[in-house]
Amino acid sequence: MNVNFRRLWQYSFAVAMLMFVIGIAIDFTDVTTYTRRMQGYMAEGDYAKALQVGERSDKTDRRLLLLRMEALDHEHLLGERLFIYPVIGRGGQLVHKGGDYELCAYLIDKNLTRFVAVLPKYYALDEQLPRHYREALVLYMHQHSNPAVVYHDNVMETDYKDMQQQERLYPDPKARQMVLSQNYGGTYWYYYDYLNK
Repeated sequence: MNVNFRRLWQYSFAVAMLMFVIGIAIDFTDVTTYTRRMQGYMAEGDYAKALQVGERSDKTDRRLLLLRMEALDHEHLLGERLFIYPVIGRGGQLVHKGGDYELCAYLIDKNLTRFVAVLPKYYALDEQLPRHYREALVLYMHQHSNPAVVYHDNVMETDYKDMQQQERLYPDPKARQMVLSQNYGGTYWYYYDYLNK
């Protein structure tokens, strides 16, 4: 049997490229569909329904992220649920909006020092803080031996220490990230350490 390896390689390459293009098209179609559906629900004033669109998908773009942020802000959940969705890009241009947008912009950019400096302008440092803000404060406390603010949340502290313990159990980075995404995906800690690099 005479095998033409050059021809075989050309066919393999063509199939691989076709699969790549189809994959990109599917991703684009999903994000476009999510964007249209969210815009429709938001136009109807149904922000809660809009937040369910693509909720379990890891596909996003900047426009979809901004729509989600708008819907979360409308529902007063921006600091509570932003990082359960995929977050991409930089937050800097959101700072001028103030409030939760400003705080989340610093979190997106992983600028905990600025976040901590601005947080008391909008919130009292107590257990009523939105979830992601409490997570960010716990992380900040672990990073600084002389913190600008002092914050304690026993439940969050225990959860963060559990995450750190699980990180040490998996020396392989891919296995570690997979396990942590299952147990801590949707936390600010997971975003800070593993996403939007």
